[in-house]
Amino acid sequence: MSIILFFLGWILSSVFVYFLFLRLKGPGRIGTVLLSVTAPLVWMGIVSFLLTMLGIYSIEKIILSLYIFFVLSAVCVFSLRKVEVRKSIRLEIRKYELVFLILFSLAALYLYAGFPTWYLDGGRDQGQYATFGIVISKTGGLNLEVPDTKLIREIFENSVQVDYQSIASEFNLGLSNSETYRSPRFFHFLPAYLAIGYDLFGMEGLVRVNAVFGFFSVFILYLVIRRISDPLSAFFISILYVLNSSQLWNVRSTLSEVISQFLIVFTAYLIQIFFREKNPIPMFFIGFVFGISSFTRVDSYVYLPALMIYSAFLLVFFEKHFKNSLYLIASFILMSMLSFVYAYFYSKVYIYHLWGHRFLKMIGLAWILSLSLLLVEVIIWKKGRLILRWFRDFIRKNERILRISVLSTLFLIGLLTYFLRPMFSSSVPRLAAAQYLTSNSLSVFFWYVPFWLFVFLIFTFDLFVFQKKHVHSSFIFFIGIFLLIVYLLSPSIRPDHFWASRRWMLFSIPFATFGSVIGIRNIPYLKQSWKTALLIILAGAGIVYTIWRSKLILFQSMMDGYVSGYETFAKTTPTDNSFYFTTKRQIASPLRYIYGKNIYLINDTEEFLQKVSKLLSFGKDVYVIQNGALSGADPNLKFIHTADLILKGSFPAESIQRYPEFLYHKNLNLQTFKLEISHTRVLPDPIRFDWIPAEAGFFSRVGEINPDGTISATRHQGPLVYGPLLTLPKGKYKVEFFGKNLYRARFDVVYNEGSSILSPEAKGKESNSKFLTFEIKDPLIDDIEFRVFVEGKSGVQVRKITLKNIL
Repeated sequence: MSIILFFLGWILSSVFVYFLFLRLKGPGRIGTVLLSVTAPLVWMGIVSFLLTMLGIYSIEKIILSLYIFFVLSAVCVFSLRKVEVRKSIRLEIRKYELVFLILFSLAALYLYAGFPTWYLDGGRDQGQYATFGIVISKTGGLNLEVPDTKLIREIFENSVQVDYQSIASEFNLGLSNSETYRSPRFFHFLPAYLAIGYDLFGMEGLVRVNAVFGFFSVFILYLVIRRISDPLSAFFISILYVLNSSQLWNVRSTLSEVISQFLIVFTAYLIQIFFREKNPIPMFFIGFVFGISSFTRVDSYVYLPALMIYSAFLLVFFEKHFKNSLYLIASFILMSMLSFVYAYFYSKVYIYHLWGHRFLKMIGLAWILSLSLLLVEVIIWKKGRLILRWFRDFIRKNERILRISVLSTLFLIGLLTYFLRPMFSSSVPRLAAAQYLTSNSLSVFFWYVPFWLFVFLIFTFDLFVFQKKHVHSSFIFFIGIFLLIVYLLSPSIRPDHFWASRRWMLFSIPFATFGSVIGIRNIPYLKQSWKTALLIILAGAGIVYTIWRSKLILFQSMMDGYVSGYETFAKTTPTDNSFYFTTKRQIASPLRYIYGKNIYLINDTEEFLQKVSKLLSFGKDVYVIQNGALSGADPNLKFIHTADLILKGSFPAESIQRYPEFLYHKNLNLQTFKLEISHTRVLPDPIRFDWIPAEAGFFSRVGEINPDGTISATRHQGPLVYGPLLTLPKGKYKVEFFGKNLYRARFDVVYNEGSSILSPEAKGKESNSKFLTFEIKDPLIDDIEFRVFVEGKSGVQVRKITLKNIL
């Protein structure tokens, strides 16, 4: 019933908003329909967000708000019944384009919603956003409290952590008096939408919320492009946009960039529609819509410098539109300030963290500079007519040399960025490359936007800045070129998985795609027929390249065994009077906040085992979730294996220096042990593991996963096998690798993310096997890895890995 009432409310609201928007002069027939459908979508997000802030969210209130929106729309339509309705609404595009747009948008929706990524990983943003959405659905707000905080701290002190990834205590920082309260280190506009999807369709709906925004973005972007270019260009851009691997990946995940991208495209379309309105009020409301981004992502604050440059451009060349741009900027600033106030009260630890890492300090300086320059613009506008006239005359007289100089400089900067910048980067470690993506940002960017298209972006710069065409669309150019430059200089994300392109997907990739195609259409001194031929050849090659890049994930769901793995574990393990402990941060927050397990993260396993008897003495049931046998870790404790937590799913190889060429089985195989006090000394059980690497939690960055779970080397150099992040007690061990051409590989045993060595690197001597021995002297060690390194074209294959203790 809730589903029927929800969609009925959305439809009724859209119908009456449509009749209301018929009085607007700007949008055409398709635009009016789009505005009518997206207005309730934006409305329900704002309402859900506000209800969550108040801690009173529920799907019933969201449905009620839709009917309130419907009534308000109906009242407005009735009150404006005497205002003339447009008798003939033009169709912005041709009928064959409309057919293409509808069919292609439905195909995009199928690609977006048909193959979601079930990323319930508490160590990643996708999993955290999903977790927060479910918390909102279940509790009505971001209620992240940890009731047993005091008990756990008193017993375990620093050996156990009472916070989770991106869920932190304000009490520890002296920012709150509540010891149990937890503050999210995210903004919760996206989780407010995810809660709606979860309430309506469960987990199936939650992971598909972004597909809705992706679907509407296809429509809106097409209309934006058509106001700038021709149908052929719009066709090519739409295909390149939808089939881009980064776009596919991010829309299928629960990431906030998708909503932010939608808001950028939506804002650009609204500005195109109302740009020539003399009344500045529409621009104020558009700035309000754009400002919603600042409640979605904290880095939306970086939009202000782009808006300042945009307004300066209008002041110099199109002064009559400058006033309207001030209204746009004013409402955006107001929304950003409100979002900062919201963050201070609802995500205080996040703000504290961002300030400590200098991000907010840099944003603050950018805002001070932007506001200062904006003030200068206003002063010049009011009192500096001579300065404006001189500046315009200077540009007009020197336009040719300025045009050549600026465009040549941009081209030179691109060459230096591509060829010289990587030379100044440090050598890349085998398993970590914190600086690699930044140093090689442009070459990695070409994974998504073909370089033979990208070079034509310079002509789009020329089109907007020097030819000064399409002024009504100049917003999308300035926001696009600004974000492209900023995120190429600093991608602002660790490159520890392949889709580190999420910052680029925000708008850099879409802008570079459509800017490149439009650039081809605007090459100076070239006949239109040659431009068309060049467009068909280069953009056609770009589509082939894009499909080739996307083929790995095009019709492939990711991590689809995670939900069933969690649910099986939740059903087969007790909850009441039970305490769970683990070193695996990726499972901690989902198990607590989605599946109701009272779980905590272990900082020091040895100290934890020494103190756990006190918790057991209170009559509590204690469980440890680890990968590895714990028998013998403490002579006074019995470890009874009770359950397994097995999370499986396909995932692209987490390459850093190359585009992934295959999917691997992203397996997390963990065992649950119940701890009991033993009155007799516990002797360790024999330890024996037999692993098929791809099915047992091992990873690869340069290998190919075979159907039987073995891993074969490709043409690349690097870590062929590493994992499985094992926990082992004190003792001597022998690990043996079985495979093919192992004499061409190198082997070692490490822990602590590779910084601590248990067995130094050794080269293989035989073709079919290689063994290493190592000793653990501490009572217990977590996250042990067995690693195999290969050179390019080695022919190495790892078929099986065994481990046993040496008695």
